[in-house]
Amino acid sequence: MRAIYYEKFGSADVLKIGNVPKPDIKPGQVLVHIAAAAVNPIDRRLRAGELQEFFQREWPIIPGFDFSGRIVETGDGVTGWQVGQDVVGLAFSWFLHGGTYAEYIAVDASAIAKKPDNISFIEGAALPLVSLTAWQALVEFSDLKPGQRVLIQAGAGGLGSVAISIAKYKGAYVYTTAREHNFDYVKSCGADFVIDYTASSYVELIRAREPDGLDVVLESLTSEAAITSAIHLVKPGGAVPYMNNPPPDMDEIHRKNIKTDFLHNRPDGQMLQDIMALYGAGKVRIPYIETMEMQDAAEAHRRSESGQTRGKMVLHIQDM
Repeated sequence: MRAIYYEKFGSADVLKIGNVPKPDIKPGQVLVHIAAAAVNPIDRRLRAGELQEFFQREWPIIPGFDFSGRIVETGDGVTGWQVGQDVVGLAFSWFLHGGTYAEYIAVDASAIAKKPDNISFIEGAALPLVSLTAWQALVEFSDLKPGQRVLIQAGAGGLGSVAISIAKYKGAYVYTTAREHNFDYVKSCGADFVIDYTASSYVELIRAREPDGLDVVLESLTSEAAITSAIHLVKPGGAVPYMNNPPPDMDEIHRKNIKTDFLHNRPDGQMLQDIMALYGAGKVRIPYIETMEMQDAAEAHRRSESGQTRGKMVLHIQDM
């Protein structure tokens, strides 16, 4: 099968396109013919050699975790799924080898969901990782409730776009950070108050507007200032899920009884099915998507590294 892969850590230049063996399925798995695969920041971080202490690997490595496509084979013990069904899924694993920048993926049947008929393969591929991450952080971990105040960092990015929409679906008041040229976009996702982080201090603005503190801070930034400010901004008993790093070692966390952790996305087919139904019904907004061809994966990684992308980038693998 055709795939994008790398045989050593490095810049986007290490990505190659070529033929690799099609994966074999294990009991409990399905083989999916991939239509599209999303590009996420973790893909290029792993390619660059980051986070090595968390993952095992076998070379070559095919990047990518989320996908859309069609089931072409079911393994022993799989029930409820049939060849020919169109699905989306999160093929996350702590063992790096076979990813979704490829024509086929072997994935646990428990990690997939039906693709709604009114959602395209490109749209479907964009959604699993960011949607599960946002839902698990805001709803499952933080128990976000109607009327609560939440800060979602980097609102124009893939995770930020989806998290804003999910927070609004749950009835929260949403603060977000973005550059001025993305204000209209993040407001269309549902943001109530947008702060241009290049022109003013989001910490000072929020403190002035929310003297009692926020209920939740969804922190995806990695600077030391942002990591610690998240703890300062949340009220006693609030929640700070960190997306890219462990919580800081601060006495304030214990004094204020803040719930905080470094969250890793977790494949969950039933949860994903429920979220896809919300997208299909128009209750949660699909983010802006830029489609690129499979052979443009290296350019997609460079774009991701710029930190200035809007919404999601999705690789078109093949027509279905």
